[in-house]
Amino acid sequence: MKSHKENSKNHILRELVFPARYEQLIDEVGPEFARLLVAPPNSTLNIIETITESIKARGEGLFCPILALSGTGKTTLAHSLRTFFPAHFSETVDHTGEVSYDSLNATIKYAKGRIAADDERVIPINIDHREGNPATGVEIANIKRLLRDSGGGNRTLLLWPETTEEIAKEMADGYVRVAGRSPVDLPVLIDGPTRDSWPGIAKNTLEVSNDVESLELLGVNPNDYAASEFHSIGDYLRQISDDFTRRRIRILQETRRPIHLIVAIASESSDAGVLSQLTNSSRFGLADASALLDATKTSEVGRWWMERRGLLTQMNLQLDVRLFGIPPSLSIPILRQYGPEDVTRNLIDLGIEQSGPYSINRKFSRSDFGKYIDGTANPTFENRGTPSRVSLPAFSLLADVGFTAGRDKLLNKSVLKAVEGYLNSQGRDCSNFKAEKSLEFTPLIPDISFDLEGDTYCVELTWRRGEFLTSTNRASIAAYVLKKMQNYARELGHA
Repeated sequence: MKSHKENSKNHILRELVFPARYEQLIDEVGPEFARLLVAPPNSTLNIIETITESIKARGEGLFCPILALSGTGKTTLAHSLRTFFPAHFSETVDHTGEVSYDSLNATIKYAKGRIAADDERVIPINIDHREGNPATGVEIANIKRLLRDSGGGNRTLLLWPETTEEIAKEMADGYVRVAGRSPVDLPVLIDGPTRDSWPGIAKNTLEVSNDVESLELLGVNPNDYAASEFHSIGDYLRQISDDFTRRRIRILQETRRPIHLIVAIASESSDAGVLSQLTNSSRFGLADASALLDATKTSEVGRWWMERRGLLTQMNLQLDVRLFGIPPSLSIPILRQYGPEDVTRNLIDLGIEQSGPYSINRKFSRSDFGKYIDGTANPTFENRGTPSRVSLPAFSLLADVGFTAGRDKLLNKSVLKAVEGYLNSQGRDCSNFKAEKSLEFTPLIPDISFDLEGDTYCVELTWRRGEFLTSTNRASIAAYVLKKMQNYARELGHA
């Protein structure tokens, strides 16, 4: 699958897309587009099969004007022949520029260079830049000459999509006059996918283009659009695309500043552990709403969100919720440098030396949390290795003392100082570093918060004993995240 082009410096609602045209869809998802395809009607498939068999039997290529309304799926079909008939067609290649013998032959040679030398399948060549501008008599003569050339034209299907019946028929008649009778009626009339398949195509388009589940719950559900009211699947998809764009922008604008919610769990765990089961596999650290619910659907907060499934999807995206672990290899150097006096004294007794801001910045930049706010996040979590011989027992000692009775608030302030020091060292546009203080534009009181390049980042920190990011704590972690999301939904006026 084509890797998703996520920039973690952006809010996710700025990146969601709903491609309504073939070209944009291919740019977004690449070969994964095949998952969206629904086979055209049998009448169309039968015509295509007749064409490929006749090309092989005659030893002569075919010029094939394709006639269909705009948005019916002509371009999609032209580029999907290999998907529906993998044994008969190689990959479709677009031809641009002049329609001459030499230029078309160059395109065929290019197409042949992309397949094995002994590959005898038909090569589809698509001319999609001449709609409304029919082939001239000279061009048709060149096409006939090319399609009888044993150098490759004789196993080529030359497709020419057209929306105007008069133009399509004119080209078809001109070709038959100079090349003789065609094995199928020309122009070929194309029907797109049946209307009852359109909602499924739209849902798949949303999911595959964004690598985010249940986007139809965001408030634009393809099932709510009557396919019978649209002339073509293109019109249907464009309407949903326009509504989806308006909806995501409106959600993004519901707060005065876009908010990113980071739930960070500090424990003895050295890597993401069970968080990889609760987050999106393609978008770094993004909470998976369905996975969170599945992990704790019988809890009180789980039942609350089950009754508000659409709102959960909205809040997950509106807050761009990310889940990260903070290992001892990062938390202990931060607390040694910035921690409260009693904590630093205990760490000194354990022989832990002060790392210094430069070393802490380097460790922070390598952590999942740091990579995310730095915009260098990878598609999947990385294993951070094992904690040092001193950081693990040091964290265990902190846990023995306890994280309650307000001690966690002091530890949170230490993390805030580390984040502030790191961002300033990078020369980032950052400000408003706060601990346990409300935001200027909402009653929300995050554990720590800061403004970064026009957005507000809210970090909810929790300190847990032992190797907490294990499967045995999956339900409690999910419930904790859902509780935080519930609080934010209420404070922002959604519930």
